Amino acid sequence: MVKKGYKQTEVGVIPEDWDIKHLDDFGTIVGGGTPSTSVKEYWEGNIAWCTPSDITSTNGNYISKTERNITLKGIKYSAATMLPPRSILLCTRATIGELKISTIQMATNQGFKNVILNKSGSVEYLYYLLQTKISDMKELAIGSTFLEISKKSLCSILLQSP
Repeated sequence: MVKKGYKQTEVGVIPEDWDIKHLDDFGTIVGGGTPSTSVKEYWEGNIAWCTPSDITSTNGNYISKTERNITLKGIKYSAATMLPPRSILLCTRATIGELKISTIQMATNQGFKNVILNKSGSVEYLYYLLQTKISDMKELAIGSTFLEISKKSLCSILLQSP
C-alpha cells in the first residue's frame, strides 16, 4: 500500500506530481577531448581543462581550477567542448560516477560525459541525484582496460524528477 500523495514507479515510491526522466531530459550531454599534446599552441592557455584526477583531488561539490589549461585553438582542433559555469562534470571512465559542478567555463578530457543543464533545471538537485545512481552507472559500464559507460547507457538510467 502506497501512502496517499505518492505513487509506485520503476525507481520506487515517489511523490504523485514527480516524473521519471532520463539524464538527457535534464540537459545536453557532451563529451570531452584532449588536444594533441605535441602541439604547443594547444596548451598553457586560459581555459581550464579537467581530468578525472582534478575531480578526485578537489574537495566539495564544486570545481573552479584544474591542473592544466588549454587554448581556444586546443578547443577548436580537438573533441573538447567549452562548458558553461554550473555544468555537471561526470566521470564516465575508470572513476565512474565521480562528479563536480563547474563554477567557471571549462573543458574536460574524453573520460567525461558532461551535462549542460536546461534553464529550468537545478544543478544541485541533479548533482545529488546522480550520486545515488553511481552503482547503476558501474553496472552498465563495459571495457577491458578501463570500465566506461556510454552516453546511451548513461541516458538509460531512470531518474526521479520533481
